[in-house]
Amino acid sequence: MTRGVRLSSLTVGAFRGIGEVLEFDLRAPLTLVFAPNGTGKTTMCEAAEWLLTGQVDRLKDKKDFDAKVLRSKFTGPEHKPHVAANVRVGGKAYQLSRIAEGSQSPAAFEIDGLAVPQRPNDLLALLAPAAAANEAHHLTAISLRQRWLKGTRFLSAEALAALVDTDDETIERRTQVFADLLGIRHLLDAERQFEKYAAELSSRLRAQVQLTQQRSAEADAIEKELDRNMSLATTVASAIGEAAQAEVLLKPTPADMPPSNSPFPDRLEALTALQRRGRHENERRRKALSAVEVRRSSRAALEQAVAAAKATELELDAELAEMGKNGQAAAAKVAASETERQSVTAASQALAAAGDRLARRGAAMLSIIHRAPVFDPVPVTLGALRAGLPETGWTIEARADRRALLTALSAGLEQADREAERLRLLDVEREAASTATISEAAFAALRAEAADAERRAITANQQRDAAAAPLSRLQSAARDLLAHDHGHAASSCPVCAHDWETADALRAAIAAALATIPELASQAEALAQAATEAARIATEKLKTAQAANARLATLDRERAALADAAERRALSLQNAGLPASVSAGELGLQRARLDIADAFAALNEEIAMARPMVPADAAQLLPDQAPLSDLVERVLAQIGARDHVLQLQLAGLARDSEDATTLRDRLRAEYAGIQQRLRDCREQLAAKGSELAELQALWDVAAPEQSWSEAAFAQLKTELKNEQEKLAHAEAHIEAARAAWTAETRRAQLTALRAAMEPALEQQARMTARIAAATRAQAMFQDTYTTISKRQVQDLAKVVNPLFARMHANRVYDRINLGEGSEFLHWLAHAGDAQLDPGKDFSQGQRQDLALALFLARARSLGGTFFLDEPVAHLDDLNRVGLLDILRATVLEESRSVNLVITTSSRSLARHLIEKFAGIDTVETAGGLVRPLSVIELDGNSRSGVELKNIYPLN
Repeated sequence: MTRGVRLSSLTVGAFRGIGEVLEFDLRAPLTLVFAPNGTGKTTMCEAAEWLLTGQVDRLKDKKDFDAKVLRSKFTGPEHKPHVAANVRVGGKAYQLSRIAEGSQSPAAFEIDGLAVPQRPNDLLALLAPAAAANEAHHLTAISLRQRWLKGTRFLSAEALAALVDTDDETIERRTQVFADLLGIRHLLDAERQFEKYAAELSSRLRAQVQLTQQRSAEADAIEKELDRNMSLATTVASAIGEAAQAEVLLKPTPADMPPSNSPFPDRLEALTALQRRGRHENERRRKALSAVEVRRSSRAALEQAVAAAKATELELDAELAEMGKNGQAAAAKVAASETERQSVTAASQALAAAGDRLARRGAAMLSIIHRAPVFDPVPVTLGALRAGLPETGWTIEARADRRALLTALSAGLEQADREAERLRLLDVEREAASTATISEAAFAALRAEAADAERRAITANQQRDAAAAPLSRLQSAARDLLAHDHGHAASSCPVCAHDWETADALRAAIAAALATIPELASQAEALAQAATEAARIATEKLKTAQAANARLATLDRERAALADAAERRALSLQNAGLPASVSAGELGLQRARLDIADAFAALNEEIAMARPMVPADAAQLLPDQAPLSDLVERVLAQIGARDHVLQLQLAGLARDSEDATTLRDRLRAEYAGIQQRLRDCREQLAAKGSELAELQALWDVAAPEQSWSEAAFAQLKTELKNEQEKLAHAEAHIEAARAAWTAETRRAQLTALRAAMEPALEQQARMTARIAAATRAQAMFQDTYTTISKRQVQDLAKVVNPLFARMHANRVYDRINLGEGSEFLHWLAHAGDAQLDPGKDFSQGQRQDLALALFLARARSLGGTFFLDEPVAHLDDLNRVGLLDILRATVLEESRSVNLVITTSSRSLARHLIEKFAGIDTVETAGGLVRPLSVIELDGNSRSGVELKNIYPLN
């Protein structure tokens, strides 16, 4: 019968790092899964943990586990994480599977081809029956069995370290790992639960005791207060009587008091609020009346001062308005004078600028007239100039068009000289070219001759090429035949047996034929070259004739173009009214006439612009009879006369502006003085008015809606004093009522406190008893846990020592013993007389050796399948060899009960294991005879996909 839980196969799909479905064959007593990091070794171990326990402890969020974390990141949402295995428990085989659906993801047994879901507690009770008591609550049992399966069936790096660590920070974790390993986690959890229950009750008891003490102190304080300050005569009736007397004095309205059926404290608070409001209002009015009393003697003087200031303000306002009107009129006069002066100044400046422009225009025109020999004789007056130069009557556009035409004609005259020289040269070149040309008939004959020569060349080359290949093949065949030899008579040779009688005669005939082949080839080549040369010469003659005819046609086209240009030029001169023989100098004089006309037009334009500035008629400014010699002086004289008049006008305007400015400034000064007097008056009025208003405001506070008078002042003073006394009496009655009511309330409060303390004291007694019972139960479970675990650990130590000794290649320690007393989980190593702490004195590799020995010892006692994830990370080569011996011995000794699944990334470990088991054929297992070792290699990654390959045994 198989002990424990044994898996013979494991199927994983869409589970974290494993996307495609992988099937692991775990029938061998030792299965080694070899793969690089990140390929899926840990994923395989976690898949087995999830299948058996329904969770992966490493992936829990505190106490909760969500199966969503198991989904592969690189498969579609339609692929759900799923794990299945062939499991043997208690000699019975099951097909167990689990699919991630929701948060529970229950496991199922396959029965008759159907998946039958299993309740978590039922499945865990089958897989780990001893991990929890049968009467335990199902939630507690589920947690205990999950932790037991995780602790006993799966060895991770974290659990491996906890088995031998001895520091205070990890002692709790080591205790839990050993409790899981030994199957007594329920005893440890029960002890922890009772400890937690006692701690929680103690905390609640302390809070209850503190509350009871506070209530007792409060009751004692109330008793002292009642004994010291209050007598038995202070009753509810006296409180109501005092409140009624206060109501008589305060005379509250229905709005001031709560309904008649309201509690007495509410009525008392309403009376208190009414009394305080009345006292506050009385104090406010008395304070205002006191302020009025201090300043009432100055009230009459203040009223007279305010009336006088108001009258003065009205007089100054009227005077200021009149002064403002006069000042505005003076300012307007100054502005008008300044505007006129600026206008005259601008006219003077414009007149000077116009004179400068007229002088420049006249001087420019005279300069052109004297510089260019256009007139003979030169005109004396403006009228003579206008008559002798009709261009002055043209428009600006007409003169511009005429100027552009003259410029173009000047350029054309220069071009004409160059074109005449070119015509002469063209005639010479044409005469020379005409001698090299041929007629059309001769040209056609040359084309026919060239085409015929080309055809003959092509034919000769084709014949040469056609003969070359057969001759070459004939030479090759003849040479092969000449080289032919045989060891028998020529008559019997199938090659030589023909009409030549002998082989020598055949060879002589072939040699003679071969001698003629080069001569035939040379003749064909010579004929082809001669035909090609004849075709080239005929083509050259044709190209030469074509070039001569083309050159003559080009010269004719150029000569025609030059003749056409000369004809267009002559037409342009005719349209301009110029003779065909006009010279460049004559065209220059035509342009000079246009320059004089432009200058004359500019002068006339300036005269038109200056006309509004000079009162004389424009004809008087520059008449036709005005001589050209003193033209500029005449213009300047007339402009100067007009400017003199303007300067006299400016001087008069400056005097008027100065007088108006003086008057305006005097009025402004007087206006400023009146403004200052008005401000002073208003400031005085504001000050006296403010003081009077403040005094009136105080009176309005003291006597609302009552006019001021000395009699009213005296009467108000008496009323406020009487009201103050009445409010004081009311306050005394209210305080007496409150004291009486408070005494009665405190007596009732004291009674309630004493009554409430009795059940609290009884509850404290019950809690104290429960704490004592929980402490006793905790001690009992602790003793039971310690006794059982110590006994099991002692039995475990008997197996650990030989395993550790065989595994530890470099032997330093003689034996491993338990700690003393409550520290029995504190392992100790003995080396002769020395005692060492593995957690502190062992190397990392030695600690791992010890932890592996502990786990393997427990595995041998439990039986079933065990998963060891990277257990040799810190072992050196010698200790690895020792571990291989332990594994080999475990397989040979426990093959029917123990099944180990080990992961590693070490290729050398896989190779050494194969070497260790190579000489073993088969071993007996619960499923029959199998090879003792199976080595599986994983390749790839979660993104590209993981592939599984069985590399040992090969079959």
